[in-house]
Amino acid sequence: MLVEVDKTSFNNASDIAAMKQNLMIYGATGFVGQELAAMAVRKGLKPVLAGRNEDMLKPLAEKLGLEFRAFDLNDAQIITENLSGVTVLLNCAGPFKYTWKPLVEACIAKSVHYLDITGEIPVFEGIASYDQEAKEKKVMLLPGAGFDVTPTDCLSMYLKEKLPKGTRLELGFFSDGPAGLPPGTNNTMIEQIPYGNRIRQNGKLIKPPKGIKTRLIDFGKGMQKSVRLTWGDVFTAYQSTGIPNIEVYASFPETVIKQLKMIEAIRPILSLPFVLNILRKRKTKGSTEAERQETLMHVWGELSDEKGNKVNARLHGPEGGVVWTSECALAIVNKIISGNSVPGYQTPAKAYGADLVMECEGVTREDI
Repeated sequence: MLVEVDKTSFNNASDIAAMKQNLMIYGATGFVGQELAAMAVRKGLKPVLAGRNEDMLKPLAEKLGLEFRAFDLNDAQIITENLSGVTVLLNCAGPFKYTWKPLVEACIAKSVHYLDITGEIPVFEGIASYDQEAKEKKVMLLPGAGFDVTPTDCLSMYLKEKLPKGTRLELGFFSDGPAGLPPGTNNTMIEQIPYGNRIRQNGKLIKPPKGIKTRLIDFGKGMQKSVRLTWGDVFTAYQSTGIPNIEVYASFPETVIKQLKMIEAIRPILSLPFVLNILRKRKTKGSTEAERQETLMHVWGELSDEKGNKVNARLHGPEGGVVWTSECALAIVNKIISGNSVPGYQTPAKAYGADLVMECEGVTREDI
């Protein structure tokens, strides 16, 4: 059953007609979903807001002057009915391991393009398995449309174009400012504890040797200690570039690195169901708008080949968890709505090239 706000809030019939080929944001009442919806309106879009909770959706939709549809993901027919008139669905309802499958299947059934802002490798793997079905229905499936993984994916492609025979890719990122992770990202990290760490080695996803690996990276302000972590590019950058060896690092304060070492040491205990349930109950507030304005994200990449040749580059942009994520996702939405889509499972850079990230406001790129 469709649940809508009164369309009299729109200016005229053309506004309503324009919505029929439109964006739907599922998970619109979440921390990132709300900010993304507001940015979409500022950029001239009129997304349909969607999610499970009508009581939360209605005031947000009224505030932004938008239509909303309240439905959960337990009934495939209800999902497809609510996709009526939608061109592209942007899933912001994480952890995505619980939401991607019913939405992807409904999108394929309804010929609606699917995006999300996941960074979960099992989700990328699952969605990639629907590649052929999506191609048959001329539907694009593009997970990782946010900060994870669009900027890093585009930087990977950029480096590959500069060194086509490169075989070892190392990526890193550093959040410089007071903004912390969105609550949904924290929740996803908890859900990923049992999955453990992964790197790409000789084209295969493997578990690295136990222990935390660190290295020094210059993000533009001198060398900073960074720690290896599991990031979506371990899966997606290989799909985009074919580079067989990939690792990703992030710069954190020493206190956080010590915490990560502890987590690695006791991962089997943290993976127990009752421990995960305790961790799930911990709530985080997320960043404020002022904190995000004071925060910059820096991305670094290095690609080397078997002869010892290396190329390096950096991206600099806005806060990553909310602002850069929203900029990336909406850049892809605009391409799809304008008719530019590639059927089947895609990565951001494979579908739209290395310069896609440069379409995001406030982003610069430099060769090192």
